[in-house]
Amino acid sequence: MRLLLTLILTLLAACTSSPRVEYTPPDFQTALSAVNQARAVARTCISGSNTQSYAAAPALSWNGLLGEVARQRAEHIQQTEEFSHYEGSSSIVAVATRSQQNGYRYREIRENLAQDYDTAADAVNAWLSSTQGHCNTLMAPNLREMGMVKAGNYWVLVAAEPQ
Repeated sequence: MRLLLTLILTLLAACTSSPRVEYTPPDFQTALSAVNQARAVARTCISGSNTQSYAAAPALSWNGLLGEVARQRAEHIQQTEEFSHYEGSSSIVAVATRSQQNGYRYREIRENLAQDYDTAADAVNAWLSSTQGHCNTLMAPNLREMGMVKAGNYWVLVAAEPQ
């Protein structure tokens, strides 16, 4: 009987989707405001030799699943000091893998990383002046949701267009 009950519980657990973990840090509003203040102004972003002009973009909203993805990425970077959009030997961008693992479905997802900035506003300002595509991520008008977390000296912004 005990074996049968264990088997039934195991099957039920396998059929039940895992709970979606959401994360919203106490200071999330500061990060959200910094990003949305940047998006509220028309800008020209430089990425390598390409220049892209953007009108002011709609404000992003906070998404707890993206907050969890950003938390996981920031903590991974802090623990491993692997300051990269990839984790380990994977050739898949880590934010895509972690988003899928956390149950976030997207049409497009992007990640900005920053190191050694004290505040969210400082990190956002650095991304705005970056020539590596960070400004384009901040200004992309199709992106609607975000999560942004700091762990140690590392900031991670995850912005996405949900499905």
